[in-house]
Amino acid sequence: MFAAFILLVLLIAAAPLTLFSDGTLVQGLVVLVTALSLGVVAVEIRPAEAAHLTRLIRPALILLLVPVLWMLVQLLPMPFGSLSHPIWASAAEALNSPLTGHISIDLGATLIGLFKYLATAGILMIATAVTIDRVRAELTLYWLTAATAVAAVGLIANGLSGFAAPDARTGLQGASALGIAISAAATIRSIERYETRRSNAEMSLATFGRSLAAGLLALAVCALAIIFAAPAQVTFAAGCGFGAVVLVVIIRRFGLGLFAAGALVAVAIIVAIEIASSGLRPGGENPTLRFAAAAAPSAMSTAERMMTDNAVGTGVGTFKALLPIYRDIDDAPAATAPTTAAQIAIEMGRPAPWIVVLMMLAATGIFLRGALRRGRDSFYAAGAAGCAVTLTAEAFTDASLLGTAVVILAASVLGLGLAQSESRTAQ
Repeated sequence: MFAAFILLVLLIAAAPLTLFSDGTLVQGLVVLVTALSLGVVAVEIRPAEAAHLTRLIRPALILLLVPVLWMLVQLLPMPFGSLSHPIWASAAEALNSPLTGHISIDLGATLIGLFKYLATAGILMIATAVTIDRVRAELTLYWLTAATAVAAVGLIANGLSGFAAPDARTGLQGASALGIAISAAATIRSIERYETRRSNAEMSLATFGRSLAAGLLALAVCALAIIFAAPAQVTFAAGCGFGAVVLVVIIRRFGLGLFAAGALVAVAIIVAIEIASSGLRPGGENPTLRFAAAAAPSAMSTAERMMTDNAVGTGVGTFKALLPIYRDIDDAPAATAPTTAAQIAIEMGRPAPWIVVLMMLAATGIFLRGALRRGRDSFYAAGAAGCAVTLTAEAFTDASLLGTAVVILAASVLGLGLAQSESRTAQ
């Protein structure tokens, strides 16, 4: 599956560039490369790898299928008028012609949103398939570390010069936040490899020093970017992800039993919830908006009205079509809602963000279990767990998870963690 691996690396390497040109053309190219890569995987995967991939991917597919089913429901004609959006009734009245109602207010936009979601799931599957191999897994971790470090350098440069547009700046923050957990995993990888291979020529002290220095440098750059050029909310999200990685290391290094490990995880969760509930942005706003890092009051008010008016959503990808109906004439147009969670609630219904949170918690549990069960390769699943925690927290701080770059990086690292959460020899 070398060709699929090369295509995945190209996507990862190009991710920082897409931050500055995230249009329809770029998104279409990503979908095309993803489809091509899936075809290569289907043709070239070996039977033993296919069987292992099936075992690994089955729980993920069950989780990923839930949003797909709801998007299809949004596209279907609704037999009950109470479920369809009122815009269809208004359009029928204006045209004096009967129209079939749908939940989505823009079927084309929702169809495009469905394809983008399927592409994200496809990248996760490709990353899982190609990184079952240990060598490709290590190389993928290197590329992810490098890509997020480049994004962090861009975020620092933007903090000094302010050259990036708001959407690009948000994407740089999201990529840099993921970079902290990814580079932490790369640093742990260097230490683990030296401890297990220092008697071999392949892991000399010089090789160990270069590998460790690269991981620490990437970690330092990402941390510096987040601390000095990102809002406190994003710093908190990145800190939660880093804390999850450190937690796994502590549990493994001290050989804590199941009860002690569970108690430690519970304490960490309680501390994180207490810090979050203390209110980085105190007030009585909607939970999906309360911790928004940088949004105008008018944008917050507009998003909250959108959610209040429709409990079942307006269709994936329809935010831009819906915005002119709600925003005031003096408000600046926006490509996204203030946070990813708010946009999910607007487009997919108010319960949707919490279903996504449950999905991410389930994924985090899978990664943590894998990290605690694996031996020398536990850092992959630990890094993925940290990224899952960061993604969950950051969904409530900004809209970075809606950008192509962060989607590519997130799907790739989660696929890597899934591939290495279970040893092929432990079947």
